[in-house]
Amino acid sequence: MAATLSRWPTNSILARLATTRRAATVTDRAFACRTHHLAYRDVVERQFGAWVEEQQDGFFQSSWAAQPHEIILFEGEPCGYVCVDDRPADVHLRELVLAPHYQGQGIGSAVLDAVIEHANARRVPVRLGTHLAKRAANLYRRVGFRQIGSTDTQLLFEWTAADETSIPGSESGPTS
Repeated sequence: MAATLSRWPTNSILARLATTRRAATVTDRAFACRTHHLAYRDVVERQFGAWVEEQQDGFFQSSWAAQPHEIILFEGEPCGYVCVDDRPADVHLRELVLAPHYQGQGIGSAVLDAVIEHANARRVPVRLGTHLAKRAANLYRRVGFRQIGSTDTQLLFEWTAADETSIPGSESGPTS
């Protein structure tokens, strides 16, 4: 337990205690779409150019309809959403989206910790992709993901239990 706690900054430990998830319902769709637009507008404009609302509505709709999502709650208030695909050979983190004013508070780390714990119990890796222009790549590296590839638009990451020793601050890992 000490190794797990030492790998997160104090605010992440507190965020983990205040962060919960629940299944998304049809009534969460409007909240999730607003959150998507708030979280992705800057990324889309930096990486792809102009923001086209109708196009982004379509991207959101196709993603939302493809898999079940969960609403992330911080101190009981909706702050984002997550989609985790529990596949036979891995856990695929399809989406982790937080409203911008909730970013940087350890909430994303708390969600990632829960996903990692689940994958670790199953003894499978966690895999994800993130836009090239998205700042989340730094978060993924910080919590122990390693970049395993890229596409024209995405960085591809993986966490495995073997990578656990490389997490800064872990008792068995290197220190900087």
